[in-house]
Amino acid sequence: MAKLELWSSPVVQTLFTRSPPAPLSPKGIWRQDLTAQINQLSANVNIRAVLHLLNDDFNGCHELAQTQEGNPYSDHLHSIAHRREPDYWNSKYWIARFSHEHLPEIYSPGGTVTQAKQEMDKFVDVVQSAETSGKGVSDHEKRQWEEMTKLARILIDLE
Repeated sequence: MAKLELWSSPVVQTLFTRSPPAPLSPKGIWRQDLTAQINQLSANVNIRAVLHLLNDDFNGCHELAQTQEGNPYSDHLHSIAHRREPDYWNSKYWIARFSHEHLPEIYSPGGTVTQAKQEMDKFVDVVQSAETSGKGVSDHEKRQWEEMTKLARILIDLE
């Protein structure tokens, strides 16, 4: 599927215009009807996985990401899915296992990959604390949405 065609698809448009942002740890899939539509896209595995993630479909994301274990973008998606489940330890496990050139763009603009990974690790702790205390949830949801949509944009633009 061509990048332009993908950007203009109803599925991508629906997910990117979602409001309010996705919860830190949703209780279920946001729009069940989008699951089959995402699966039917003729886009690469990572694009379909990130779209499932934007739709709060952890199983859909996880199943696809797992098929490409060792691919840095798949492992990145894997780490976010686990953080949102919430499975914080497992999220940090996956953060330690991958690296790619776009991490600073997402987590520490102007910084290094090492700094970006440190920010990712800290964000897991921040989310865990917010989920426990209820403090700052809205701000962290916005930050998480920016993280996921930046990654989705990168993956679609790499298509």
